[in-house]
Amino acid sequence: MNQSTQTNSYLKFIEFLMLSKHQIFDSANQHGLSGMQAITICFLDHPTPMNSFGKLFSCDPSNVSGIIGGLEVKGLVQRFEDPSDHRIKMVELTPKGQSVRSALLQRLCSKESLLLSKLSLSEAAQFSKLIAKLTLD
Repeated sequence: MNQSTQTNSYLKFIEFLMLSKHQIFDSANQHGLSGMQAITICFLDHPTPMNSFGKLFSCDPSNVSGIIGGLEVKGLVQRFEDPSDHRIKMVELTPKGQSVRSALLQRLCSKESLLLSKLSLSEAAQFSKLIAKLTLD
């Protein structure tokens, strides 16, 4: 791949990320959430150490505490100590939070709003494999 093709591919990828961001933030607004709160809820499919969000978002732990605190005030999450290591703070969805997560994901993945809806099934599968390859540690 030559430099120009690589640059154009990267810029198109950034454009896709920005479109995704706008879609997520629009869905967040529908539920009275900030974009970061919505993203956090989407990744909370099981009890999770709070510090994992700092790694995911590349931000300071105090920022994560602010995001989680806002969700806690809304009754969407609860914090607790990891039973095996009391130094680790965990977070999980409340039943209300699970309902909001379900609604968010349903809206984000609906045919009308899904950015991947322009892809065939095989293209979407290939895209998913490429993204997994890029995000694996």
